[in-house]
Amino acid sequence: MDDVELVSQIAQDLLTQVGYGGVEMSVQYDSTNNLYHISLSAKDPALLIGYHGDMLSALQLILGLHLHTKTDKWLNLSLNVNDYRERRETTLHSLADSVVDQVVSTGRPHMLPPLPANERRIIHLHLAEHPQVTTSSQGVGRSRSVVISPKA
Repeated sequence: MDDVELVSQIAQDLLTQVGYGGVEMSVQYDSTNNLYHISLSAKDPALLIGYHGDMLSALQLILGLHLHTKTDKWLNLSLNVNDYRERRETTLHSLADSVVDQVVSTGRPHMLPPLPANERRIIHLHLAEHPQVTTSSQGVGRSRSVVISPKA
């Protein structure tokens, strides 16, 4: 059994254990990024996604740990339900762009609400080449936020 089949089987087993055994699933391996993309299609995705993707991230972590115990190697995974991650990225870009407008017009920094590391990274990358603002992270743990400031 190759790794794609193993990831698929273990993901399906995990979903069955949490009550989502009938979910459509596809697993693809991206050799460029050494990443397994697991895409789920669910009729009621809210429970799988959770608040701002918390449940989705937790399932991804559990799946990664379970795969590690089976294979004795760490596999990079990206678990996605009904293209949630793409929609969330678009939302984060819109949020960042609206805050940039505010920062540029007022000349004062603005702190976004606390975000998980992967979402802070999306904002940092989105604004990395922006000519008028710079980004930084402040806080610790779950209270860590992105601060968007005007360039000096």
